[in-house]
Amino acid sequence: MPSIVSADLTIRGNLLGKGDIQIEGKVFGRIEAGNLVVAEGGEVEGDIIAKAVAVSGTVRGSIKAGTVTLSSTARVQGGVLHDVLAIEAGAQLEGECRRLAGALTDKIGPTAVDLEPEAELVAAE
Repeated sequence: MPSIVSADLTIRGNLLGKGDIQIEGKVFGRIEAGNLVVAEGGEVEGDIIAKAVAVSGTVRGSIKAGTVTLSSTARVQGGVLHDVLAIEAGAQLEGECRRLAGALTDKIGPTAVDLEPEAELVAAE
């Protein structure tokens, strides 16, 4: 079961973990996770590192993942470094896409290093 940042939450700070995360609200900071879902209406402003990333919402920052899936409602502004990339018709991607060397994809995932102060929870406006 993923950790969920619900639609009424805004987080300012980094999210670092080995499990799955689903973003329905807003995150301003770097995210490292096993698998990440940015749901429709969800927003991330910061870099993402994960084994797999599925975007239906908005991402402003780079994505580095073994598998990246952009649905038709995805809005991404930033580079995408991937092994497998799937983009549905209607998705918007502004940035450079590059394929990872196969051996590097095994090393992608949360590192939980360089931990910064705990994230700040901010109520929705």
